[in-house]
Amino acid sequence: MTNMWLEALQKRLRFEFKGLISTEDLFDLDMSSLDVIYQKLSKELREISGDSLLDNEKADEIAWVQLKLDVVKHVFDIKKAEAEALRQKIANIEEKQRIMHIINEKENAELANLSIDELKAKLNDLE
Repeated sequence: MTNMWLEALQKRLRFEFKGLISTEDLFDLDMSSLDVIYQKLSKELREISGDSLLDNEKADEIAWVQLKLDVVKHVFDIKKAEAEALRQKIANIEEKQRIMHIINEKENAELANLSIDELKAKLNDLE
């Protein structure tokens, strides 16, 4: 993967998306925008690849488009992993809040079961 990024930077790859954007700009896009770029590049690759084994003069162009595809796919995968990590973090926070709420209810129920004298004693202890 490191070689791919180095090559992308050295070749100063640009991607068509509302004009031309740099490799770094891909990280500012959402996943659906990355998918649009990926689909266009995939179509371009299919068109230039053709079905002939004798079509070697397009090898450089094919490699160029394949590099772009690989970069976009990798950025997409990074963003997908980040989104999943965020979803998991939110789920964990919600679960913690639910547990804290139940603990609070049980503590309140425990206090509610005390007699008036026991509650007054606890209240006096707090003063």
